[in-house]
Amino acid sequence: MSTITKAFTSRIILAGALALIGLASPERATAQWDDAKGEVFGYLDLAIPIGDFSTYVDNLGGGAGFGGVLFLGESRLAGLRAEGNFIIYGAERRAVPFSNTVSFVDVEQETTNGIVSAGLGPQIYMGSGAIRPYFYGTVGFSYFVTSTSVSGMYENEPIASTTNHSDFRLAFTGGGGLSVRLRGGQNPLSLDLSASYKHNGLTEYLANGDDNLINLRGGEWKADPIVSDANLMTIRVGISAGVG
Repeated sequence: MSTITKAFTSRIILAGALALIGLASPERATAQWDDAKGEVFGYLDLAIPIGDFSTYVDNLGGGAGFGGVLFLGESRLAGLRAEGNFIIYGAERRAVPFSNTVSFVDVEQETTNGIVSAGLGPQIYMGSGAIRPYFYGTVGFSYFVTSTSVSGMYENEPIASTTNHSDFRLAFTGGGGLSVRLRGGQNPLSLDLSASYKHNGLTEYLANGDDNLINLRGGEWKADPIVSDANLMTIRVGISAGVG
């Protein structure tokens, strides 16, 4: 993990600690979570390539995820977190001829670079009041996949598609954030703001749509994957709900 990443993560945890000291009073410590066995969450995220990955990927990525936390113990300060998400970090869409033998007919070709991830690990809350700072870590996988599809012009349903390249990697994630209560009651609802670092390590991947796909004679093609570390920072905004 780089010095910049460590500093960023440390600031998140420090900000959470200050918020806890200033805003989460002991009187509100457990009142809203006495009956909850866990919580479920969903979020949108912004993915920021870092290190070698940022050298080859031109754009910020975006995606969504979901998961849940099972509370461990009556204090509700520790839990087991499971989550999955999907990020698109590159895409290119353009009109191409339907074939070499059919004239005056175009189709839309779209190439998408994506990452499917999932992980499992501990989550620790630094309080249980209206504002709950937390941090977590997971171990899981990241599946890098680039696919190309064709569809009729201005239509969404693909006529055909193929996977151009894929790579499956062991992934480690560490993050932290703030859960800010929006509604109390038996099933509390909270705004969730967080940031995370995902370590995918050395990975083979394609980038920027079809930049690493090469046309060959006879209509054939081949992939020319990049090999580098493919690590990410993500900024997340979501909603979580307590479940009994």
